[in-house]
Amino acid sequence: MVNQILCHIANTPLDLINYCKQHDIALEAYSPVAHGAALTDPKIAEIAQKYEVTVPQLCIKYDLQLGMITLPKTAKPEHMKANSEMDFVISNEDMEILKHVEHIKDYGEGRIFPVYGGKL
Repeated sequence: MVNQILCHIANTPLDLINYCKQHDIALEAYSPVAHGAALTDPKIAEIAQKYEVTVPQLCIKYDLQLGMITLPKTAKPEHMKANSEMDFVISNEDMEILKHVEHIKDYGEGRIFPVYGGKL
């Protein structure tokens, strides 16, 4: 089984993740970059800069280190290449910081999607 869930920095449902892991349910992260909303968070950008990676790379690696399957969406070949460059490890300390980044309140243009617009 696979459970596709909304999971990204600033929205990490840890109880659900733990439940699925305990029951051998694979997890897929829906929109690991929060439809781009993560790109504007200064705390996320600061930690990405620390690792000398882009914000999308940090977001994807974050979900991977949580044990999630990630399918980042892009049509640009240069972004596809960058999204596959995951040769870094986020420290446990930084993972804890990222797990507790303030919840995204406005997904910008992404709010048209029901999962972000509060319609689900």
